Amino acid sequence: MDFPVKIGAAKERSITVSVNQTTSFLWEGENVLSTPSMIAEMEETCRLLLKEQVIPDQQWDSVGTIVDVKHLAATPVGAQVSLKAKVTSFEGRRVMFEVQAFDKLEKIGEGRHERFMINVPRFRANFDEKVRKLEGGPAQ
Repeated sequence: MDFPVKIGAAKERSITVSVNQTTSFLWEGENVLSTPSMIAEMEETCRLLLKEQVIPDQQWDSVGTIVDVKHLAATPVGAQVSLKAKVTSFEGRRVMFEVQAFDKLEKIGEGRHERFMINVPRFRANFDEKVRKLEGGPAQ
């Protein structure tokens, strides 16, 4: 299947930082947006860009394959975060993005992210086969 990926295609979305997206080890009470949560939101922005602009077919989606992100600044619970994704390159079903995150005061994250477009039923069949082998196979 050919995908109409366009270099420069972009998506922006906003979230509000929630308690379940924070660290819990810095001090008591609500903390700051965690790095894994920021990365997950960046990945979802890239995924949504592909679903909305490139692969609207329900049988297809994408999975993350590379994450190279810097977390630059702390952001508290309740703050609005703007996430930006832009396609920088693609080859076949692999798409590379530039990602950024901002709160109202500053850039809080930046980097690159790669996604691979997959046929969901085929991916699921391969995954189910792996699970079957892992459950029934010899211990490694």
